[in-house]
Amino acid sequence: MMISSHFRRRFAIDTFRRSCTVCQTDRGRLDRSYSNQRPCLIETIQRNNLSLRSRSSIHDKTHTTSLRYASSNTNGNTSTKDTEKPIKKPKKITTLSMAAKKRRGEKITMVTAYDFPSAVHVDRAGVDVLLVGDSCAMVELGFETTQPITLDQMIHHCQAVKRGAPNRPLLVGDMPFGSYEYKDVDIALKNAYRMVKEGGMDAVKFEGGSEARANTVKHVVEGGVAVLGHVGLTPQAISVLGGFRAQGRTAANARSLLDDALRLQDAGAFAVVLECVPANVATAITEALEVPTIGIGAGGGTSGQVLVFHDLLGMLSHPHHEEFVPRFCKQYARVGMEITNGLAQFKEEVESGAFPGNDYSPYKMSKREEEMFNELLENGSKDEGASSSSLEDADESEQLNLYGNNKTDSR
Repeated sequence: MMISSHFRRRFAIDTFRRSCTVCQTDRGRLDRSYSNQRPCLIETIQRNNLSLRSRSSIHDKTHTTSLRYASSNTNGNTSTKDTEKPIKKPKKITTLSMAAKKRRGEKITMVTAYDFPSAVHVDRAGVDVLLVGDSCAMVELGFETTQPITLDQMIHHCQAVKRGAPNRPLLVGDMPFGSYEYKDVDIALKNAYRMVKEGGMDAVKFEGGSEARANTVKHVVEGGVAVLGHVGLTPQAISVLGGFRAQGRTAANARSLLDDALRLQDAGAFAVVLECVPANVATAITEALEVPTIGIGAGGGTSGQVLVFHDLLGMLSHPHHEEFVPRFCKQYARVGMEITNGLAQFKEEVESGAFPGNDYSPYKMSKREEEMFNELLENGSKDEGASSSSLEDADESEQLNLYGNNKTDSR
């Protein structure tokens, strides 16, 4: 038998009303039951809160936040108690995080660093992306260009950076010159796998946006490795470019850069670095792309900015010249000058005898051992029977803890 839609609606309404009536009746019955059991419930809640406060006093190495617990007293009033609860680790930055930032109009921050201590500082500062750049060849290893650094050397530096910033920032490793340019795109994929598996990187970066490069990017992305593109000044190609020169300064060249960036996006790159191009060109490319752009010497119209750790901190700055600092780099510190001053002061204090002094000579012999040692020097003999056991106790069991593994050194 067919039931009309009108009847179905009336039946549903009646059923809903009856359920509400039942709920109200049950709620009244539960309220009465709760009133009879209330003293016991109050005691249980108070005991639980006391236990929570006791546990919260235990030291937790992680950051803590305040969580409020409500408790009832015998008069029916409520009070709040603060206790500590571990908070979650900072959220991992991903390629999707970067895309979301561009959609929200939020700027992306990226810093290029090459070793453990630098990575620690970058991570603590909350920077979004940490790039292990092949500029390591010039900044860390002293080469004239980025071309000499090898894949094994890059992996070595990637591993150090991974140890310094293991959880939060997106880690990107630069594929060095000669590791991905081949017609056999499987070579590029194989080396990208090494950067991820051995180097601990989340993604890799390729320079160039030609059709051949876009084909390589597509193959690597399809192989499961995220790729950051790079157009404009591509330092690995300085032999072709004729040196470190700005790009996109003519209309035709600027249009070519846009085409390169679009090809990289279509190939699956999650973002594109724009290096040393006019600000208006970088802005136009950023507006044309759906993926984020990261500028370096490309004006403020990009989705984010990247600078080298050593450059922005003035690691190589000198009181008499700034020849090592790129024109597009703002220095936020003059660390190089402080380093030079510190080294000069160390040299001066060593030569004058001011260092180390008693303050930095912390390891002492006991008075008895010192007297025995002086006697040995005076007699010119080694009385092993008299002091061998005490020497073992004083020396071999002492833990110096020189590098901060334990904050209390044995004296």
